[in-house]
Amino acid sequence: MSPDLPATPENHPESVRRLAATLQTLDEAHRRYRLHAAKVVGMGHTELAALLAVADAPGLTPGALAQELLLSTGATTAVVDRLEKSGHVTRSRHPGDRRSLFLHLTAQGEDTTTTLREAYQYVLSTTGTDETIAEALPQLDSIAAALDAAARESAS
Repeated sequence: MSPDLPATPENHPESVRRLAATLQTLDEAHRRYRLHAAKVVGMGHTELAALLAVADAPGLTPGALAQELLLSTGATTAVVDRLEKSGHVTRSRHPGDRRSLFLHLTAQGEDTTTTLREAYQYVLSTTGTDETIAEALPQLDSIAAALDAAARESAS
């Protein structure tokens, strides 16, 4: 066992083991879906992740994008270059700091992200009724918050 991880409690319930297995399966399915989506729109999975990050945070800086994607600044520059060349993203200079850049979606980038999100929402809509999906949301939010907290705790 790694000294950085807490010990699993002796009374670890079976439901938690099943939840962990289900989340691992979900994570793999989500990874495969994103690879498929990237292929459908004609880009690599890293470009897709960058495109969605810029869509979620218009005006994102390349440095912040590098942190979000866990890439080096050089690799991030290459990703942004490809997105710019494909017509999905533009760079604009900060009016007060010539060294700083902001990233924004182009109309094509907005169209691509809208199409991707609509397709994603369609797939998710096939997983249950509005009521059953809504009932699952608080538990999923709680799981996401716990995972994020654990990641932030280990990073500090």
